[in-house]
Amino acid sequence: MFQYRSSAFGPSVNSIQKHLSAVEKELETIGRIAGRRGSAAASAAGEQIGDAIATILSEMLDRFRERGRAAGDQAARFGTQAVNLGKGFGSEALQRVSAEVEDRPLVTLGVALGIGILIGAAVLGSAAMKR
Repeated sequence: MFQYRSSAFGPSVNSIQKHLSAVEKELETIGRIAGRRGSAAASAAGEQIGDAIATILSEMLDRFRERGRAAGDQAARFGTQAVNLGKGFGSEALQRVSAEVEDRPLVTLGVALGIGILIGAAVLGSAAMKR
């Protein structure tokens, strides 16, 4: 029933082959163009990602600097408070010593003399050990 007739189908097959070849070449061209565009898009995306990361890291660095300054300011406030507190304690201790000196001058003189002797002995002892 179906018989191959080469003469009847020959021109049609050749025509189809030519069309398929042209389509194949067109697809290759489109593929190259798409590849170039994809490469360019990937490159641009990489640059955008790099810029975004640089911006984020810069912002983080600025935040760390601000927090470092805030911590330094807080430490300075604590230091000032400590100095003021120490000044208050020192002033109170000086007033107590002054009051004791006024009330008991001989006892205070004896204590000072004893402390001086102990310090002198310690200095002489350490000097003797160094020789």
